[in-house]
Amino acid sequence: MRSLTFLCLLFLFSCSDSELVDLKNISHGAELYKNYCSNCHQMDGSGLAQLIPPLYQSDYLTENAGALPCIIKNGLKGKIRVGSNSYTLAMPAVRNLSRDDVKDICVYVLQKFPKTPIVIADSVLKNTHKNCP
Repeated sequence: MRSLTFLCLLFLFSCSDSELVDLKNISHGAELYKNYCSNCHQMDGSGLAQLIPPLYQSDYLTENAGALPCIIKNGLKGKIRVGSNSYTLAMPAVRNLSRDDVKDICVYVLQKFPKTPIVIADSVLKNTHKNCP
């Protein structure tokens, strides 16, 4: 137990302030994902049968990462293709989230679910959200 505490302290003091903020944002994004997204997309990102598309290792997520803030804010209607499956059930808009909340969900989702984590600057995510139609 003592060595675990030492390792945690070492980790905390070896991180820069920006890295700690990123960890805080990812943690906040995970909590928001749990509250707003996991009911449909599941905690592991597996989706729900043929109704809700998966996020985990999703080609659609990877190809549309830059649009994710607008998808969260405005929802998504129409047919989409994820892998070899088509999905038509509309995703509802989540309009009561702040720009920072949407950004944190995006950061979490783009780190957790793609085959290779996707990094998009915070400023880009916030500006994309601000400029959503």
